[in-house]
This record gives sequence, structure tokens and C-alpha cells, in this order.
Amino acid sequence: MVKRSSKIGPTGRLGVRYGVKVRRRIRDIEKDVRAWHTCPECKSKSVRRKSTGIWLCRRCGAKIASSAYTLSPPRAVRKEVAQVLEEERVTSEEIDHLASGDISEEDFEEDLEQKETSGEE
Repeated sequence: MVKRSSKIGPTGRLGVRYGVKVRRRIRDIEKDVRAWHTCPECKSKSVRRKSTGIWLCRRCGAKIASSAYTLSPPRAVRKEVAQVLEEERVTSEEIDHLASGDISEEDFEEDLEQKETSGEE
């Protein structure tokens, strides 16, 4: 096999055809497809793509149906996560305030509870 530079990667087979932008997109997609992914069942980094939209874990043998190029959680899971985040309604300012260490996590949770109770009245 021909040696390729790190810039070109798996798109070296295309030569000078199709343009730089298209070759870069193909390179990024193919690198992600060929990488090892984390199994949602056993949490090990042993999932590879078997065919379009079918992913197989080598450790636990789980077959997962997902998107064609990346292993992503099902829509139901993404929707549930979005609902939980919406229910929490934590603003970015509150997150920054908590991350700065000015307030403890317990105090932060108490403040959130007080805001919720005052908002309901």
C-alpha cells in the first residue's frame, strides 16, 4: 500500500480529484467511522461499524442500530436528555457561578429550590 501523509489520510486514494473541501470532509468522516467507539451496553471502547448503520461491540457482542457514520444515542434518549435539561432550567450564569467555587453545591441546590418555589406562587 502507498504511504500517505498525515494530512491526507484515507483520502490519498482520491488523488487530486474532487477538490480540497470534499476530500477533507471525507477524511473526517472516514476517520470517525474507523475509530473505536464506546459501547452503550458494557461501556468499553470496543465498538466498530459492521455495515451502514450497524455497529458491533467486540467485547459483549451487542449489535446496535445507529446512524451511518457515527455511533450516536437513539432519538428517544436525546429527547429525554433535552427534557431533563429543560426541567432543570439552570442558566449559564448559575453554572459559571458554581464552577468558580464561590458557592458550595448544597447552597446552589437550595437556591434553585427557593427559585422554583417562588416561581410557582
